[in-house]
Amino acid sequence: MHLKLWTKPHIGTGILQKPNNVYKGDGRMKIKKMILFILFTVVIFSLTGCGKSYEKKIEERYGIEIEGADNDTLKIIDEYFANLPKGFVKELKKYEGIDDRKLHIEIGDETNFYSDIGKGDIWNIKKDENIKYAMGYFMGYSICYNISTRKYRNGLLDEWYDYNPEDFKYGYNEDEFLKYVLNKGKNEEAYFTTTEALTSERNEAAGIFAIIMDDDVDASPVFEKNPKLRAKAKYFCDEINRAFETADETAYWNRYFK
Repeated sequence: MHLKLWTKPHIGTGILQKPNNVYKGDGRMKIKKMILFILFTVVIFSLTGCGKSYEKKIEERYGIEIEGADNDTLKIIDEYFANLPKGFVKELKKYEGIDDRKLHIEIGDETNFYSDIGKGDIWNIKKDENIKYAMGYFMGYSICYNISTRKYRNGLLDEWYDYNPEDFKYGYNEDEFLKYVLNKGKNEEAYFTTTEALTSERNEAAGIFAIIMDDDVDASPVFEKNPKLRAKAKYFCDEINRAFETADETAYWNRYFK
């Protein structure tokens, strides 16, 4: 009789096994929740851009390509392009119906500019160069190339030579006109920012734009003391405003002429 009584716990063994199935169910639920969380996280990252490199974010934000830049340089590039009107780079890259031209910035061992009507513009900037000034200079170049190669220019920049000294020609008799270069002439009023500006219209326009766009420099004293240089710089900015639909008098480059 006692033996029969002690055999009853065997019946309870099946009852004790039921919680194991519950635990397995909880485990499956936890795995499902984890998978859903991971999928949700991936979707959020893809929608918000989280997880992308700083370089990739800048490239997508402004529609440019960057190569060889460290984080400090990326920050300078980001700050520079943030000062441009929204959509300006996209408009700048377009040419006579070609919408997929590129603006490629490469930080490396040399500084030079290359423009291809079909492919886009390449800015090569040396690592130890003044990055901000170089970008301003090359942006001035890109703007000039965009305007000068248009099929219909609508008179853009046609009055540029009216803002130079009488009888002046780019690339000729540079010594004769050194007195008109900023900080070179003792008594003459400046027409040009640098001696390099004497070599070509594009070099001069690029130099002016670099100074105007450098937010680390206050160029207002230069323009106040040299009204002829100021008039030329303002004319250039006015023509940029006229040439591009995304630009107007609120653009950053107009800050000295309001």
